[in-house]
Amino acid sequence: ATQRRSQPQTDGMAPGRGGRKVGNGGKNRKNKDHRQSGLKQRANKGRWDDICARQLRPDLINKVLAEKTKPDPDLPGLGQHYCVACSKYCISANALEEHMRTSKHRRRLKTLSTEKIYDHKEANAGAGRGGVDNGLELREDMALG
Repeated sequence: ATQRRSQPQTDGMAPGRGGRKVGNGGKNRKNKDHRQSGLKQRANKGRWDDICARQLRPDLINKVLAEKTKPDPDLPGLGQHYCVACSKYCISANALEEHMRTSKHRRRLKTLSTEKIYDHKEANAGAGRGGVDNGLELREDMALG
């Protein structure tokens, strides 16, 4: 009657270092959930910071909200609850209030309202597609000769 020690099966791999996952969470031929993971990881799916920052200006925000909250049966909450800073529709007024309290929303609102937005004009200039720069213009009184 010898006693054998039971050791956890590691399949020849170090503990905690991957290996075959038992369950339905991994990449296998039956589970196709991993195909959508790229969409979930993308934070700025449909937002353009320069457009959002322009829409957040006090003179435009009411106009933008009026335009974005027109009833639409295809949008969450019939399109009635919209966050301009995050370009996000919420399903109810309570959900919108909860969203407004999240740190992600507050951080985005602070970024859009305080930092200078990297706009198309600056991007084109950085890529070398800005206006022509011929250097200093010579005035007639400074002309050579």
